[in-house]
Amino acid sequence: MAEIHTELLKTTIFKDFYEVFPNKFQNKTNGVTPRRWICCCNPDLAELYTQYLGTKDWKVDLDMIKKLNKEVDNPTFRKEWWEIKVKNKKRLAEWIVKHAGVVVNENSLFDVMVKRIHEYKRQLMNAFYIIHRYLKLKKMTPQEKAKTVPRTFIIGGKAAPGYLNAKRIIKLICAIQHTVNRDKETRELLKVVFLQNYNVSAAEVIIPAAELSQHISTAGTEASGTSNMKFCMNGCLILGTYDGANIEIAKEIGEENMFLFGAKVNEIQKLQAKVT
Repeated sequence: MAEIHTELLKTTIFKDFYEVFPNKFQNKTNGVTPRRWICCCNPDLAELYTQYLGTKDWKVDLDMIKKLNKEVDNPTFRKEWWEIKVKNKKRLAEWIVKHAGVVVNENSLFDVMVKRIHEYKRQLMNAFYIIHRYLKLKKMTPQEKAKTVPRTFIIGGKAAPGYLNAKRIIKLICAIQHTVNRDKETRELLKVVFLQNYNVSAAEVIIPAAELSQHISTAGTEASGTSNMKFCMNGCLILGTYDGANIEIAKEIGEENMFLFGAKVNEIQKLQAKVT
């Protein structure tokens, strides 16, 4: 559970209990292991880290990665890092053809949102953005299109058996995929892929290839989240709200290295008070 969610429990759901037994409340944010989410799923990146750090100890002490900051402007390191990303993107593109039957441009920006389908996680908002982007592309001149970066939206997740709205969101995304991918005017600049039966094995192929990952839950609703940690460790930029583990990730890597937006928890509470 992320630190922000622990604090929310103290002031909302378990407020009375916390006032009686404050010492029983403490925070332990859940995490992920680099041994699986770098070494196993992205072995080339793991080898690059080992090469430049001169040790394998970073696998059990991830703070050592900070020493790579000195390589940020090293053209050789940057080139090797990018070649690994390109290789992973090519692998994912081939995997998508096999599992989803969609041919994607491996040179496009891979914009990924993979997680359980839920209203608070806001896959619906992402779907609306895809529609917005598609309609903007339809109105662009050839000159404007020439300056536009091609983008592939990759969305995956499962809905609970009785969760009707989540299933409707999946249906909408699939309908968007059907429309967008068939449009000859825009399909070189925009593709949409919904991945069926998303699971951990699929994540091991998707995460190393991702360039932008969306974690956009309404502030105060995500208990923590761990996929954002996995994406971050594999050199993916986070597009997200001030929620769950996003906040703690921002403290570690700096907000300037993330795309954060939206109302914060205290602002959400004020907005909710106005409604009620």
